[in-house]
Amino acid sequence: MTVPAFWRAAEFSVAEMADLIGVSEVTLRTWLMRNPYPEFVGTKELHRVFFTAKQIFFYLIVHKLGAYGVPIRTAMAAASNYASDGLPLDKWLIVRTDGTKTEFELAEDIPFLHEPALVLPLRALAIGMIARAADVYARELN
Repeated sequence: MTVPAFWRAAEFSVAEMADLIGVSEVTLRTWLMRNPYPEFVGTKELHRVFFTAKQIFFYLIVHKLGAYGVPIRTAMAAASNYASDGLPLDKWLIVRTDGTKTEFELAEDIPFLHEPALVLPLRALAIGMIARAADVYARELN
């Protein structure tokens, strides 16, 4: 699968992005204010901010990691490694946290785990988000 044009073009509003990720606008705006990575803060146009699907994917990873208990700044640092210009590799992101330390590992296959862990299929997450974003994008064109 190739990435659609909206992967790199800022086409989505804050409200659309919040809906695509599954968080409130208030939560998303809080993350935007705390984000230390300028490539994921959107593009300002006439007092509005628009986002690319790549940037939405970044915040989707942040949301998944945060829901698992990873601190948001740590989640942002990790997500910045996996939200790239192309689709992520067909790998699994394995996340282990004990409340004080979080470990991230990319794996080819789901490993047998003896302790609790979050297992994220990065490519499948991206493809699912792109499909939902395509619906939003198509509505905007009509």
